[in-house]
Amino acid sequence: MSLRRSIAVLICRLNRNDASCIKTGHGSVGKDEGAMAEISQVSLGDAIYDRVCQDLVEGRLRPNEKVTIRGLAERLGTSSTPVRDAVQRLLRDEALVQRSVRDVRVPVLTTAQYLEIASIRRELEGFAAGRAAEMVGPKEVRRLKKIVERNEAAAVAGRWPQAVKYNQEFHFALVEAAEMPILLAILSGLWLRMGPLIAGYYGREKLGLVRHHQAIIAACENRDPAAATAEMRADIDDAKEGIIRYIESFTIGE
Repeated sequence: MSLRRSIAVLICRLNRNDASCIKTGHGSVGKDEGAMAEISQVSLGDAIYDRVCQDLVEGRLRPNEKVTIRGLAERLGTSSTPVRDAVQRLLRDEALVQRSVRDVRVPVLTTAQYLEIASIRRELEGFAAGRAAEMVGPKEVRRLKKIVERNEAAAVAGRWPQAVKYNQEFHFALVEAAEMPILLAILSGLWLRMGPLIAGYYGREKLGLVRHHQAIIAACENRDPAAATAEMRADIDDAKEGIIRYIESFTIGE
């Protein structure tokens, strides 16, 4: 399964904060079903890979956080073999980095890397927001409003992991509303790198995430693509200075 396909699938398939979807359907393979057991093991590895991708996209894993095969296996309730395979895939995708034989971590982007990704997101997500404003109907607007309401409620209550999750969900839902699946796959790869950084920054700064999102919804209701594009770009731009400070707060190697 390719990186883009895996990430796009996980957004819909693993939208929970538990491992039930990993445990279900892989634990009762007959002893004489060797071929099926091998297929099941591959499927389990894909599910674990998808789940760790989701944790990165939604910021449950933070920059410079150490990731161990044993720790992931215990948390997900599975054996170490499929976890090891998933970690190797994530290393190849540069979603994780290996600093030594026993030290695998969530990467900390450099300022230059962050600014490059932010500039790409600014153009692509701005374009998607404008496209969504031209296309969305009442059903999609209701969905976007519900996400923003949950986001705001989580932020007010201080539930920052949930607030960050709804922030990411809004960005992806907007691209889905624009009916641009290829763009969604591209952005999913960028969010795989950016998710931990965004979550860590907003969780530390305790900032609200909904002002521009509310304005984007209003632009969609008014069929104003220029306003939707401008608000999405402002949403990304407003975070730049603070995220750069957050990057600079890390001392790699400690």
